[in-house]
Amino acid sequence: MNGSFAQKTDRAFRHSLLLVLGVAGLLTLAFLELYRQLAMFLPALIHQAATACGCSAMVPLSTHPYIFIALGILGGLAGSFIIYALYQLVSLIVRTRKYTASHLHLSKARLSTKLEQIIEQIGIDPDSIVEISNVAPVVFCFGIWQTKICVSSGLVKILTANELQAVLLHEWHHLQTHDPRRLFVLKYFQSTLFFVPGIKMIVKKYITFSELAADERATNDFTDRSTLAAAIFKITQSEEKSLVRTSLALSFFSSVIAERVNRLSDDQYTPRFKMFDRGFWLGLSSM
Repeated sequence: MNGSFAQKTDRAFRHSLLLVLGVAGLLTLAFLELYRQLAMFLPALIHQAATACGCSAMVPLSTHPYIFIALGILGGLAGSFIIYALYQLVSLIVRTRKYTASHLHLSKARLSTKLEQIIEQIGIDPDSIVEISNVAPVVFCFGIWQTKICVSSGLVKILTANELQAVLLHEWHHLQTHDPRRLFVLKYFQSTLFFVPGIKMIVKKYITFSELAADERATNDFTDRSTLAAAIFKITQSEEKSLVRTSLALSFFSSVIAERVNRLSDDQYTPRFKMFDRGFWLGLSSM
């Protein structure tokens, strides 16, 4: 297995981090400069408020109102951004935990015989699998620090042994590469730094390549595609679609279906991503 998509996934994640760290560094410098300017002009503002004669001895009377107004607006925007960033962090954590808890409270005390046998065959740690009593075909990888795979009894029932093995290998790849943790970082910065040009495309690129890398692992470098393709068809036909998934730090099996089907059906297919779209130019303008 050459792991080509696994390498592309790692590169996409590194590029995302470099972009985020660069923007975060620039914002930090801007906030520090703003604080320095506020510290320098604040005494003049206080002096003006305390005396009737103004502060012309400290700052030119003709310009200081504009300086004060500009610094006040920038200070308000900086404070609002910090509050917004904290809100996005808490919101992402709460949404992800809430979704996970809604499934894990149905967890079974013991794995089903069929699932245990397949886990033993492919060498997956049984402690990394949580089976839940749910007739719907549910499977996802979760956990920022302690990563596990959630599988429903409904999924185990509708899939053949080979199909279930392919699905578990797919999710096992997400577990070993700590994709939920990476997704948490990327989705947080995507929602917080939404104005950064290209960040949405780079995150989409990472998610697509991570799913293709997991498929690459599950199909032995795309040499055994029919089993995984059949599993994808069964799961997508049976599961309940949920738009909330896009805002969760979880690796879902049924993500980026179109790109995965294209790759399973065409050896030469490689996803393409448009960088310079309308969102890029709007983000560049806002920056």
